[in-house]
Amino acid sequence: MTTDIEAAAQQADAFLAGKKKADDMAFTLGRVLAEMGIRVGDTDSWPLLKGRASLSGEPSVFLGTVPLATVRKLIDALISAESSRRSRRDSGHDA
Repeated sequence: MTTDIEAAAQQADAFLAGKKKADDMAFTLGRVLAEMGIRVGDTDSWPLLKGRASLSGEPSVFLGTVPLATVRKLIDALISAESSRRSRRDSGHDA
């Protein structure tokens, strides 16, 4: 049986682990966006990107409000990547 103090400590540990994981994911996403020329922290590009965690330790990344021009750039990049992937896959089946 755990005491209230032990339970609180476990919850705090779970939260901190989730927050670290979320921060790592946000950092990685920020690096990817930077490679695409999207500046995190710039109100005209991507104002806010923040790692968060629930009290149970479930990590999440808050993306903030993203300007439409940035969303279009991401959509174009995703479509291009998917098209390239399908093209490689299709040419692999033909060979």
